[in-house]
Amino acid sequence: MIFGILAKPNLKDFRKVKAALIKFLTKRKSSILVDESLEKFPNSKISYASKINVIKKSDVLIVLGGDGTLLHIAEAAAKNKKPVIGINLGNLGFLTEAPISKLKNLLEEFYDDNLVVDTRELLQAKIVKNGKQILKTSFLNDVVINKGALAKIINLDLFIDKALVSNIRADGIIFSSPTGSTAYSMSAGGPIVTPNLPLVIVTPICPHTLSNRPLVVSNQSIIRVKINSLNSPVFTTFDGDDSMEMGEGFELEISKSTLKLKLLRSRKTEYFNVLKDKLMWSNNYGRK
Repeated sequence: MIFGILAKPNLKDFRKVKAALIKFLTKRKSSILVDESLEKFPNSKISYASKINVIKKSDVLIVLGGDGTLLHIAEAAAKNKKPVIGINLGNLGFLTEAPISKLKNLLEEFYDDNLVVDTRELLQAKIVKNGKQILKTSFLNDVVINKGALAKIINLDLFIDKALVSNIRADGIIFSSPTGSTAYSMSAGGPIVTPNLPLVIVTPICPHTLSNRPLVVSNQSIIRVKINSLNSPVFTTFDGDDSMEMGEGFELEISKSTLKLKLLRSRKTEYFNVLKDKLMWSNNYGRK
């Protein structure tokens, strides 16, 4: 069994965490492969490789950081069909499974075959200009079209299954998967939906017309947005990381991806309990 270790760059106390992982995993006679961009120290029991080779060669990935760290490797992990154990060292942590204090418990549950698979479907995005595809990628949370440094409203034409739905004037627009419903879309007023629903959430950012509200669409539909901003460029960002500048004549197409990410979770983890904890919902309001 090969465990791949990926982490947020410059992670505080990473040396201590890695030492604890080595001690636990070597007792189980497992191999350890660590992202070579992380802090190194001599140890014969671990090997180093590039991030993509860690993902390709490992049987299980342990990701240390916040949701952003996990999102950064989600597409590659899904392509290579590698399960992920996410350890939250960030703030909210909807995707990562548990805090660092629970890492040993999670690994023990893994070896006892007590973890369950939480499958998350990705969405696919294509960027087209003048009928020519110039980018194709998949994302787990969301793809966002946003204005640049100049505070000018973006003009967007939204199509669903070839039908023009709306001419939107806004600061931008978010296309979110169910997994991403608790991310930027939620902050912009979009709904929270359970991760297993087959849909896409379309959320305008600060629309000029208040009647432009969040829209929920089947993930079997083809969603297309055409950029009509003449005066300034706009930017499309995938899962809060990779970004591309777009201008007039560019189109973004959203559809269902064939990729699925497998998150390994404790049987005790329940989605609505995570929501109550992270969003500080209380069941005791009004009780004496």
